[in-house]
Amino acid sequence: METNRHIRKILIFFALVAIIAFGITMLRNEKTATSGNTRWITDMTGKKVQVPDPLTRVALFGGPTGQIAYILGARDQICAVTNTLKNSELVLAFDPSIKELPGPRSTSGHINVEALLISRPQLVIAGKLDGSIVRKKTGIPVAYTVSTMNHDSNLLKNEIRFYASVFGKEARGEKYIAYLDKTLSFVKSRTASIPVEKRKKVFNGYGPKHLVTLGGDTFMHERITTAGCSDATSGVSTAGVKEGLHSGLSEMSMEKVLGWNPDILVIDSGTAEEVYRDPGWKTVTAIRNRQVFKQPVGVFIWDRPTAEAAVLYPLWLAKTAYPELFADVDMVKEVKKFYGEIMSFNLSDAQAQMILNGKYGITFAAAEGKR
Repeated sequence: METNRHIRKILIFFALVAIIAFGITMLRNEKTATSGNTRWITDMTGKKVQVPDPLTRVALFGGPTGQIAYILGARDQICAVTNTLKNSELVLAFDPSIKELPGPRSTSGHINVEALLISRPQLVIAGKLDGSIVRKKTGIPVAYTVSTMNHDSNLLKNEIRFYASVFGKEARGEKYIAYLDKTLSFVKSRTASIPVEKRKKVFNGYGPKHLVTLGGDTFMHERITTAGCSDATSGVSTAGVKEGLHSGLSEMSMEKVLGWNPDILVIDSGTAEEVYRDPGWKTVTAIRNRQVFKQPVGVFIWDRPTAEAAVLYPLWLAKTAYPELFADVDMVKEVKKFYGEIMSFNLSDAQAQMILNGKYGITFAAAEGKR
């Protein structure tokens, strides 16, 4: 009995030593993170922000931009994210731990300040609205991004380089940019000789009625034309705020779409077969030629100004519109290559096909403005 008591005392002693050692380690880490060296970063608005060096706890706000942490290999520096990223089926397949991160931001302008404070960020990266809320209600440094639906490839490169400088991942940032440039150059080289009058006209029809779209003043115009296609909405301005719709989106009339008579219809809800059966669409060339396609979905749906879609959407659309010009391109292989080399997501053929078929969640309802 005395021996058992003695053993218990020894076990308790070693347990206490372990707890104390863990506590000392945590305090040292916290001290390093909060009171060590500092450096200055310049955000996308030109504002200089002082941050700890090394920077180990960043809150990353913005649904589409969350993927940049994986592109840069900076996932371990993220302490809080937007809930959208936590609920991306593709991300969860390769990083289940993302579910455990705090999600203090739900949608633009909706931030749980208490949850943000609990996550102990050294820096918050956010757009103007979210960043102003954080600055007003907390003392946490904020680096601002530039949020615009006219998010062309040049702005995307600036964005990648900004994030790379924040996380100290400049080499990874340049690797992505080189991949982007190479892919877009390849697509343009294959489609350059297509006469203007023979370029396929594309209409992105979102929502349950397939009438909500991105205008010619958005990033989508560049992606469609890069693919060698004609943008049906090239003359449509979608600037400004519209009730129930995300900025950059606008609802068209059926008469206007019939007048455009697109060769290709890209949808984000329902199925192509449902559109083929709808009498209201029967005269459109895309329906008569059975050229209706579901928008692919990766970490985020590809009709957003994201880094994944900037590379893959023009290639996918070009292959879809001109299969004879891209007969040697296997989109399953291209998708696997991109996510493997750039995001370290080693997809199976089935997973790559799910992305191309738009089978991954979350549900993105453009017409309801839930992005």
